[in-house]
Amino acid sequence: MLTGRQDQMRRIRMIAALSLFVLAITSTGLAAPANKQRTVTYEPGQQFCPARVLVVGKVVVQPGRCYTLLVLRDNRGTFLVFASPEAKIPPGQLVRLTTPAGAKLRGHIFYLVPIVPTVAIVPVGTVTNITVRSEDEGPRLSLTIIGTPSPNLIVIFTVRS
Repeated sequence: MLTGRQDQMRRIRMIAALSLFVLAITSTGLAAPANKQRTVTYEPGQQFCPARVLVVGKVVVQPGRCYTLLVLRDNRGTFLVFASPEAKIPPGQLVRLTTPAGAKLRGHIFYLVPIVPTVAIVPVGTVTNITVRSEDEGPRLSLTIIGTPSPNLIVIFTVRS
């Protein structure tokens, strides 16, 4: 039979052991790693569907719909374009904005995000499909335009819930 003192010590040891276990599980050194960075490559024409609000500068890209990613260059500059999935351009083809096909494409554009490439990606007055690598880092999402003469052209968005 345990005495009152021994019973009390056993309870204290049990509480201490449970406390250490909880501390070990919840401490940053032993806990599961934070959200891993997710990287996805979107080929030309493939749909990009953000799950959260993306913000860069004054542009706010809304979630809940899918977009086709394009690059457009006009007399105002070069832009990363978020267009309707119905905006279809065959891979590698340029569409002149002054043609009927270009006018039709303009009607499918939702967002224009200004970008500053170091070299011309497309001629002035044209739009084309691009390959984009998306890196989701939790509070940030970066879109890297790949396969163009301008290496490592990155647009970094702040992610909002």
